[in-house]
Amino acid sequence: MKKQRPQKPTEPDARTVPRASASGSSSPPEARDDASTSSSASPTATKISASVGIVAAMVLATLVNVFVARHFRRWDWTRGGLYTLSEATVATLRSIQEPVRVHVLLPSGDALTVSVQHLLEGYRGETAQLEVEYVDPDRRPADFLAIVQRYQIEVEREDGRVVARAAAIVSRGDRREIIRQQELVEVDADDDLKRRPRLEQAFTGALRSVLSSDHPKACFATGHGENPSAALREHLRRDGYELENVEPARGGGDGAIEGCKVLVIAGPTEHVPAADIARYKAYVQKGGSALVAAGPQPDAGDRGYVDLGLGELLAVFGAKLDADFVFELDPRQRSARGRGETFAPIPRPHPATRSLIKAADKGVVPVLTVASSLSPTGAGGAVPVPLLATSEQAFGMVDFFAWAKTGAPAVPLADDKKGPLSVAVASELPASQGAAHGGRLVAIGSAGVLDAANWQSEDLRGTAMFMESAVAWLTARPPILDIPQKPSFTAGLHVSDAWLAGAFRYTVIYMPFAALLLGVAVYLRRRGERRGLPEPTKGER
Repeated sequence: MKKQRPQKPTEPDARTVPRASASGSSSPPEARDDASTSSSASPTATKISASVGIVAAMVLATLVNVFVARHFRRWDWTRGGLYTLSEATVATLRSIQEPVRVHVLLPSGDALTVSVQHLLEGYRGETAQLEVEYVDPDRRPADFLAIVQRYQIEVEREDGRVVARAAAIVSRGDRREIIRQQELVEVDADDDLKRRPRLEQAFTGALRSVLSSDHPKACFATGHGENPSAALREHLRRDGYELENVEPARGGGDGAIEGCKVLVIAGPTEHVPAADIARYKAYVQKGGSALVAAGPQPDAGDRGYVDLGLGELLAVFGAKLDADFVFELDPRQRSARGRGETFAPIPRPHPATRSLIKAADKGVVPVLTVASSLSPTGAGGAVPVPLLATSEQAFGMVDFFAWAKTGAPAVPLADDKKGPLSVAVASELPASQGAAHGGRLVAIGSAGVLDAANWQSEDLRGTAMFMESAVAWLTARPPILDIPQKPSFTAGLHVSDAWLAGAFRYTVIYMPFAALLLGVAVYLRRRGERRGLPEPTKGER
């Protein structure tokens, strides 16, 4: 019988023997089964998690788009904020309760078309009630002619094309407002190459006009050398007022001025007859409101001031216009030029100055030139409240004409009125039974507040704001549209001697010299690279 040789113990096979764990024990078979199961399920779990992530991303993107659509936001990087909407415009847009249509009739190639598109896009971001349609007369001639016929707009032909005398039409129901192209840009009176955009003023003004449900009447007294006050008239018209002139009585009054929401006595230069004053008094005593702007008016011989005859009207409200000439000596309030006759009065708290006081923090202040002070009489049916006042260093010169002959420095004398002086006041009579308020008065001791420059110059915007706020308080209506001016720009190519000299230097000297230096630098670099290369061997040659 053959003996069997003992078997040599073999090394355990790593493929069949479980690997020891960190504690020295081997993994049980159950663990191996779980690991294999987990390993086989991981691709499916990865696919599921990836699908869930994609769906979540899609949902998140949808929610973000919905949020962005409901919360319009854009950034204006233009100089001066050309497309940044003012508070007045935003308030107007958010007050729209029914659809308003805007037809833009500018050709697509017009320089203003892009600016109008950007502006109206910002408008639509504030309201969903604005419907904008661009009707290009070159691309949509049939629609263009239909709109022209519907709104009865005048047209003319230029180079064989039909051109409308309107840039846009704003309409609501049967109300419409036509915006002409010249209203969108203002030409500088001193430099015809400079332009100031007025797109927001034009479109927001047209919106306010068609949205206004009531059209109060603003009456302007005439026949006594009054200021035309064209700028104030235009702002009132844009705010929905109907304008009407009040002719002088000419010897016989015809009772109160019926139907006027406010009576404007704009800087008369002649004596107002007693018959006209009687009409004005009857009007305010029945609850009417009056805006009086009148400053010192020299007579024909320069010996005194003209008696404007407004004393009895102002006395109803317990106020009087002093026969003096105001000089402001505080360097912080007066203009650097002149002797102090041009100055910035200090607004006093009152509903008519609320917006002005807020704007004063941004440097927007009213400016008066050639003014008289106003004082309380202690009589009448009301007590005047100061709206604008001078500093304590100001004074009211009583004998202006004697001083004017000497040319001496403007210093207060013993008889002169000492500051602070009121240069604008407000007063209100007791209200009758059932009335919202009694007769109201805003009196300003300067006729210069009505000058058109107050609405055209950014430096004088505070004066325009004061006038508009005063009218708003007198009529108990929202403030008149006030949109800040945009910075001007130069239209076309503005060529000057300095510009030509600079262009010559750049094109003839600087640019050729720079090209020469660049060529020299490239040549030297390549020469250095060739020197750094090893010499070729005989075989390479």
